[in-house]
Order: sequence, then structure tokens, then C-alpha cells
Amino acid sequence: MWALRDVNLKVDGSAVAVIGPNGAGKTTLIKVIATLVEPTTGDVLVNGLSVRRKAREVRRQIGLMTVSDRVFYFRLTGFENLVFYASLYDLSLSEAKSRARELISIVGLDEWGDVQVMKYSLGMMRRLALARALLHDPSVLLLDEPTLGVDVVSARKMRELVRELSRDRAVLFTSHYMKDVEEIASYIYVIKEGRIVESGTPSSLKSKYSMLEAAVSRNSLPEQLWRYVVEERDGSLILRAPQQELENLDVEWKRKVETSLEDVYVALVGEGKMDVRLYQNRRRGGWTRQ
Repeated sequence: MWALRDVNLKVDGSAVAVIGPNGAGKTTLIKVIATLVEPTTGDVLVNGLSVRRKAREVRRQIGLMTVSDRVFYFRLTGFENLVFYASLYDLSLSEAKSRARELISIVGLDEWGDVQVMKYSLGMMRRLALARALLHDPSVLLLDEPTLGVDVVSARKMRELVRELSRDRAVLFTSHYMKDVEEIASYIYVIKEGRIVESGTPSSLKSKYSMLEAAVSRNSLPEQLWRYVVEERDGSLILRAPQQELENLDVEWKRKVETSLEDVYVALVGEGKMDVRLYQNRRRGGWTRQ
């Protein structure tokens, strides 16, 4: 079994997103680049350095933000945590304290820097994790689900921070949230079952998978197109699907609609909130959650 296979990607001084369903290999990819998992074949170059042969040097080039909050000592303050981790990068105590205060301000935790981490909200914890990843001023940032589980305000703040950071360093991040991808990424890789199935800029992907809305009868819809159903209206199923998927389908009507990255994701991955097969109940011809 392969977690990743035939994966080729490039990140050049911008924000690049990797999207895909759970288990697709996104976190494994981050771990391989971060030298936490050694690839069985192939290699990754970070600023020209091989993760297989120059792992120690690579680690000095990258900042890693993981999903877990277990990287912090909960009884220490945010400031104390950052000072501790800064010392691992061979910063002197005065340098570590100065850098910690600077980063606490950058991520917007000024009023919370001297508070124990156990009292932080999840959103604050994620921002502190970002500060930790920046302690040694890395040229490459690896962010695994940076807004996972946080509230709307914290997510917005995180997007602003990542967007700003991507101006002078390479940022590779994973996400399930298309709003994050839309607002941050200049390039996107779509990964499914360990393989990259598509890539491009947000605009090029939306253009390639331009959407139509169409109405079809229940009995004429092929099984593979059920994931595009968004609702049932006046006895017909309403689809939102790429134009090419509807070419040989007998439709009652169709019209062009604005394409979103979520539409692209559903078209490529076959999962998402529009996959209403979960709501299908054919016994009475109705729609109920199963």
C-alpha cells in the first residue's frame, strides 16, 4: 500500500494549497517534506537540499505547523513556550525572548502572551503554533490544516497572517476549507488516493471545470453523476456539474452558473457537501438523511 505515489509538485515563493479528501495523503506529504517520514523512493529538494541526504540542513530551512496542539506545555505561558522552542534553534536567551515577543505581536496575541496556554482557545493555540513555526525565520512554511476547528474570526485572522507571510517565503498548506484556498493560494494541487489528479491556479481550474446547472428526471441520472445533485425541485433533480459531464445527458433545461473552487473539488474528488446520495431514500421517492 502506498500513501503517496508519483507525486510531483513545486513551490516557488508563494502560497500553494494541497487539497483532497481525508486519507488522500496530504499530511503524509507534509511529513515527508518536513523530514518526519522518509520516502521509500524519490526525493524532495528544499532550497536544493535533499530530505534524504541533508535532513538536518533541511529542518533549518522549514517551519512546520501541525494539526496537534500537543506541541505546547500547557502550564507555561505562550511567551515561555516560544522562548523554550527558540532555544532549540540555538538562539541566546535574550534573542529568544526578543523573537518570542515579536512573534506574539505578529500573530495578535499581545494580551495573551503571559497567560498559561491551558487557558487559550483553539484559535489562539493555532496562532501560537504559527508563531512557533516562525521562530527561526524559515524560508519555507509547511502548514497542515491551519484553520481546522477554529471560529470564524480566528480563521479570518489566520488567513490574513498566512497571506502576508507568503509574500516573502514559500508556503505550502493543506486545507478542507475552500474559502482558505480561495483567499490564500496562488496555485493548487488536488490529491486523491495518494496521487495528484489536477493542478493549476484557482482561475484556471474554475475555467477548466466551468459549471452548468441542469434539471434531469430521477430515472435518467447515471449513478456516477449523483454527486452533482444539489436539490430536488418540482419532481426533477437539480445538478450542478461541469459542462463536459452533461454533454450526453438528456436534460430538461440547463444554464451557466458561476464556478467555485468547491465545484472543482467535487468534480475531481467526488466528495463534498453536494454529494446528496447520503440523503437519498428511494422507497418513497423522497429525501431524508440516512
